[in-house]
Amino acid sequence: MAKKNKIPKKIIGYKVPKSLRKSHIVNGLLASDIGRGVLANALTAAAAAAAAVLIEEHDEVANAAGKGARKGKSALNLASKAISSGADAAIAAVKSSARASLPKKIRKDMKDRPSQGAVH
Repeated sequence: MAKKNKIPKKIIGYKVPKSLRKSHIVNGLLASDIGRGVLANALTAAAAAAAAVLIEEHDEVANAAGKGARKGKSALNLASKAISSGADAAIAAVKSSARASLPKKIRKDMKDRPSQGAVH
């Protein structure tokens, strides 16, 4: 009998939410090679984008360590920018990986027509 893919309760000391550990979508992605590749690309892109924001704003990060409401607000603003950038990068990586895993004929058809989806 094959071992079932299980997500541990903690990874590198950080607690993984139960909703994520029990997610059918995540477990489905982990069960296939393509799904694992999509998740790896998304996590890598999100981490790189968040790190880029923090490196770009390294002076603000250093100043946010001080006391005071203004510095706390600055830290929250910077964190939200990093999270937003990371989420955007993860979504782009998932789209790219999903398109790359499609058969060649479908990818060619997708180039001929505009992207369908939500408009910002």
